[in-house]
Formats: sequence, structure tokens, C-alpha cells
Amino acid sequence: MKISLISGSQRKNSQSTKVANYCNSLLKQAGITESLLFDLGENPLPIWNPDMWEKESELKTLWQSYSKGISDSDGYILFCPEYNGMASPALKNMFLYFSSSDLAHKPGLIITVSSGLGGSYPNNELRTSSYKNSRIVYIPDHVIVRHVESVINNETFESKDDERIRKRIQYSISVFLEYVKALKSVRESGVIDLKTFAAGF
Repeated sequence: MKISLISGSQRKNSQSTKVANYCNSLLKQAGITESLLFDLGENPLPIWNPDMWEKESELKTLWQSYSKGISDSDGYILFCPEYNGMASPALKNMFLYFSSSDLAHKPGLIITVSSGLGGSYPNNELRTSSYKNSRIVYIPDHVIVRHVESVINNETFESKDDERIRKRIQYSISVFLEYVKALKSVRESGVIDLKTFAAGF
């Protein structure tokens, strides 16, 4: 089982990546030996343009190098900060790069991050506008990490909120990993035809 974690913050040393690293440690505790962390703050992608549709282009070559390991992952955990009530532009931009075969019929867990009481709008936005052609299957559970600067900073709980969010994250990752196992049989069933039905409608 191979899991990709994608930190969608556009900042270096971001709170989203802090949470992603914590989740990566939980995956290792759960026995997941293969996981990849893509940090869009440390390694930003250029803005997508239609050169990606050409058979050979510098942009496509860059993406193929950048995305090594994504298409053969079995599931995806997305970490999305809320910027002005919206999902991270860097993460939305990355979805434009994905082909239907990269994420299709693989589970995704959305974890949104807010420095205050927000965080719900990016979850809704990703569920609404990032699944159609990518065919990612978002699990029903999601996590909102509010007041992120005050939680997940040390090995031990620092507050009731810290304890609560860590338990929620651990629970949601456990559910997500069961979806990873279950959807593998869907992909191996022989009914998936992304060549004939390339678009999600």
C-alpha cells in the first residue's frame, strides 16, 4: 500500500506541512511503509497551461519528473489551508495537472487547515470542483484543523483541543485506509474504462 500526502500551502515551513508530517507518522505507526509527501510550498508547480495537452512539452516533462510516485499511489491525503475563504490556489492548480488515470477510483481524505475558526469552505470546494475528471473518490469523513498554530506541536497533548483533533485525525486515517483496501478491488474488477469514457460526465 502506497499513500501520497499533498500539502497544498503556498508557504514554506507551513502549518499544513506540519499537519502532513504528523499524519505521515501515523501512517508509519499503522504499518504503511511507502508514503510520499509533496510540499507545494517548498516545491511549487508553475501555473498550468494547455502545453500539458501536447505530446511533448517542457511543462509535461516537468510534471512527469515532479509527480513521480503519484500515479501508482493507492490513496491520497490532501492538506488544504483556507485562503480568504477558498481552497489553496496551489492545490487547485495541481489538480489541473492530474490525468484521469492518476487518481481515478482511488480514495482521498481531505484535511483542511485554518489559523482561526474557518476551514469548512475548502472542503466543500475540493469536493465540488476537483473530482469530476480526476475521478478521485473522497471518503465521507474529513478533518478540519482549527487554530492550527496551537495544536500538534509536541509529542504530548497540550490541551483538550489538541487531544481531540489528534484522535479525530487518527480515526479518519483509519477509515481512509479501509477505503484504500476496498477500492483496490474496484480498480481490478475490469469494469473501469478511462479510454472510452475519459471525462467525468
